[in-house]
Amino acid sequence: MAQTSVETTQKYLPILRITLGWMFFSAFVRRTINVPAKLDPHSSAYVGGKLITFLPHAWGPVKGVLIWLLQNPPLLYTFLIMFTALEAIFGLLMMLGLLTRLSGLVLAGLAWGIGFGGGWLGSTCVDEWQIASVEGAAAFMFVFTGSRWLSIDQILYKKYNKGIKIWKYYIPLW
Repeated sequence: MAQTSVETTQKYLPILRITLGWMFFSAFVRRTINVPAKLDPHSSAYVGGKLITFLPHAWGPVKGVLIWLLQNPPLLYTFLIMFTALEAIFGLLMMLGLLTRLSGLVLAGLAWGIGFGGGWLGSTCVDEWQIASVEGAAAFMFVFTGSRWLSIDQILYKKYNKGIKIWKYYIPLW
């Protein structure tokens, strides 16, 4: 059987990178364009209400954060706006292949945060756990691989092949 090089494998990563980025960016689109009531605290569709269902199953320190947010509705609203903005920004960066490693780290954190928040909801509702585990693993993979093919990072790599220099260290952002 023929060996496949890492460079050849890089050519297939845009499929996963764009799909992963869209998964996060589309969450922003759903909450702001398709159903803006999801970000309206006075609506029955408000996403903050879903966090109440997470509470009994949440894991570790995420449970404490959820309790605190639910007890402080203005902070919950701010949190949901920031979370939605992060999904939009880093989902878009992932789709474009710009700062892919950083985007992978942020998106993995968002995905796993949702997973720890949802906990294991049992055999009837495992959507959040499944989404968090797959998206988190895929996003974290990009922390290690970056994205050079069909990405803005590819252009940056050609110009700054070692990465960005901070003091005497090179940080490979692509």
